[in-house]
Amino acid sequence: MNQNIYNIYCDESSVENIDMKYMVIGALLIQRSSKKKVQNQLKDILNRHNIKGELKWNKVNSNYMDFYKDIINYFFKSTEINFRCIVVDKSKVNYEGYHNNDKELAFFKFYFLLLKEKIKNSCSYYIFLDKKPTRDKNRARALKSFLDSHILFNRTDTKLIHLQAYESKENLLIQLSDFITGLVAYGNNQNKTKSNKTNLVNFFQEKIGSTVSSGTGLSVEKVNIFKWIPSSK
Repeated sequence: MNQNIYNIYCDESSVENIDMKYMVIGALLIQRSSKKKVQNQLKDILNRHNIKGELKWNKVNSNYMDFYKDIINYFFKSTEINFRCIVVDKSKVNYEGYHNNDKELAFFKFYFLLLKEKIKNSCSYYIFLDKKPTRDKNRARALKSFLDSHILFNRTDTKLIHLQAYESKENLLIQLSDFITGLVAYGNNQNKTKSNKTNLVNFFQEKIGSTVSSGTGLSVEKVNIFKWIPSSK
């Protein structure tokens, strides 16, 4: 099977919560041929800890800390999974000047900024978005159109085969993207109070050797954190 075919699973965190300064959009990338293997390995972890519901950051609680740490350990040990996210300071977004005063439009523009850097030459992609209510039902279609244009003018022998929104409860890999994206968002928005989520953020940060609020270089593969900075123009 062609090893240059990839699945990308996306989710977002703290987009509409006015108490959170930063929103985060995350993308989990795996080779398409590894999908079943990764799903089965994740299911083994869920079964071992007797987890019946969804894997979601918002559901983190003290009764399952060993489970969440096992998920984090698995992510870092797996050679099949990489993660990239964009971290946006919502207070610095000029909605009126650049986005027609439309926060939903701005959100999908940041989706584009995130995904275009994951798309490389001589590769094919299937992109799975977490389904969320939108006023404009054509947002996902428009996102694909903009990515197709980016590929046409900036990539060679690259195809975006599929882009569609799905219910996270039906897709374990979107759930894993939700968990890591939520962790990064919490690490950027958290105060200094100790909590179970803080412990997980610290555990994750030990793995990457830096803080999730620091950002990384573009060439970093395993956990790539893009801290968006608005143009000075």
